[in-house]
Amino acid sequence: MVERNCRGCDHFVDSGHSVGTCRRYPQYQNRSPNDRCGEFSALEYGPPEIDMLALPVVSEPPKRKGRPPKVSYDH
Repeated sequence: MVERNCRGCDHFVDSGHSVGTCRRYPQYQNRSPNDRCGEFSALEYGPPEIDMLALPVVSEPPKRKGRPPKVSYDH
C-alpha cells in the first residue's frame, strides 16, 4: 500500500534533500516529503529512469610527466 504523503504523490517533485516542491497549485510550495495536504494523487508511473546515450570513448595518448627535454642548439 502506498503511503498517502507527499513522497508518493504525483504532484510532488523530490529534490533529494529534506524539502521538495509541491506542484499542485500554480504557485509551487516547498514541502517535506512526509507532509500530507489532503490533495493526494497517487503516482501513475515509477521514478523516471535516465537514458544516457552511448558515446564512443576516445582514448588520448598518456601525457608525459615532468619538464620537457632541453633543446640544445649546436653552432
